[in-house]
Amino acid sequence: MKIVIKIGTQSLLSEQGTPRESVFNALVEQIVHLKKDKHKIVLVSSGAVCLGRQVARHLLNKEYGSSIGEKQLLASLGQHELMGVYVSLFKQYGIAVSQVLLTKQDFETRKKYFNIKRIWEELFFNNRIIPIVNENDSVAIEELMFTDNDELSGLIASQIGADKLIILSNVEGVYAGPLTDKGPKLLPMIDPKTNWPTISISKSTHGRGGMFSKVNTARRVSAVGVTTHIAGAAHPHVLEEIVAGKQVGTVIPPSKKESSLKRWIACNGGHAEAAIIIDHKLCALLKNKSEEVSLLPVGIKSYTGRFKKGDIIKIMSLEGNTVGIGVARYGDKKLKEFLGQKNKSMFIHCDYLHVF
Repeated sequence: MKIVIKIGTQSLLSEQGTPRESVFNALVEQIVHLKKDKHKIVLVSSGAVCLGRQVARHLLNKEYGSSIGEKQLLASLGQHELMGVYVSLFKQYGIAVSQVLLTKQDFETRKKYFNIKRIWEELFFNNRIIPIVNENDSVAIEELMFTDNDELSGLIASQIGADKLIILSNVEGVYAGPLTDKGPKLLPMIDPKTNWPTISISKSTHGRGGMFSKVNTARRVSAVGVTTHIAGAAHPHVLEEIVAGKQVGTVIPPSKKESSLKRWIACNGGHAEAAIIIDHKLCALLKNKSEEVSLLPVGIKSYTGRFKKGDIIKIMSLEGNTVGIGVARYGDKKLKEFLGQKNKSMFIHCDYLHVF
């Protein structure tokens, strides 16, 4: 089984920014047990910026703020501290740690996307290596930063065709109401084919995401065939129980399965700036999903933005709703010539199209 595990800063570090030893120890021990059972694991771990802040306070006697430049510096101070904790713990079990630092740009083109995919295949070949992933905060460009490591873990889960994405949080799962309400109800399952619950956009002290981000990631990977589990990091044997099929936290099953190519398209659609607007007939055909549909210029009413061959394009309804994403077979100048006409070259082939 291929499993991506994501754990956040709030779960790993105390309010003072120091490592929670019990959480680190339990996490490492469970991953070792899963690897002994031949599961292929990728660990996505936050915590570098917060640990870097501790280094700055105690060694440099300096308090940094939250600007991009300051966070970049703190990440560079704290990343090796974070990895040092993992290296020390995994070494006790004879497991080597591989560090993989990624940015959103690394997923933007097929060439880059499959270049990253190649390293997973190499790492999975040796069961005595655990890849630990974080965003490369030290060099990430602000407008191209991941929303948080929830988004990054979802991209990786989609990329490797993971069976499970396990997001460990400082709460037990997804609740039906705010945690401030009296007796909020924990949702054991969210059915992706029905209405998704309304989730608060509030965030933790050290984290960048929050439950809204976790559920949004689950929604994305469910659409490409990955099961997501959102559970409490402090729950005893949480990883082993989830893999064993026990009910822990909240599970979001997949709504469908997609090819590797369509997984790349689906997970990169959020970066698309250009869009085409299609007519009601074509929109109905896409939503029907009973058969594969390619997009011809005859069904396209207009477009926004500039794009070239190979770019990912949003597909919008006349009402302004995003109904899918796909890869353009030619640029905006050629589409302008063909717009609304019959017997013109296909704009998006069904194999390069992902419908929501």
